[in-house]
Amino acid sequence: MVGPAPARRPREGLRAIAPQLTHRRDGLLDLATRKAPPQMPPPRLLGAFDPVLLGWSSRDAILGPHRSLVTVNGLFRPFALVHGRAAGTWRMADGKVELEPFADLARRDASALAADAKDVVRYLTAAV
Repeated sequence: MVGPAPARRPREGLRAIAPQLTHRRDGLLDLATRKAPPQMPPPRLLGAFDPVLLGWSSRDAILGPHRSLVTVNGLFRPFALVHGRAAGTWRMADGKVELEPFADLARRDASALAADAKDVVRYLTAAV
């Protein structure tokens, strides 16, 4: 049976590639030549069972502590996605989108969700 590698091996590996590494602001290391990650999508209202939540062994990266508010007994509620994270749930009532944010939203994010709500209403009312 082989035990865990001694801590010196990872350190040796990092020393060997040190010229190719850079220190990030959060204290971690990254490749110096890595391209900037793509920007997050703008805030959006996603429908129930949106594919962004399907197929994961854990949805914690998106839902965080709000998992029980978005997923209940295998059912997914419509939710707002802001900066790649669930920011609230929403529903249609009397022809309007009612957003229930999990916390205060930045003005810019709230405005983007309000604009998306207008598109949702326009789409859903045109289909009737």
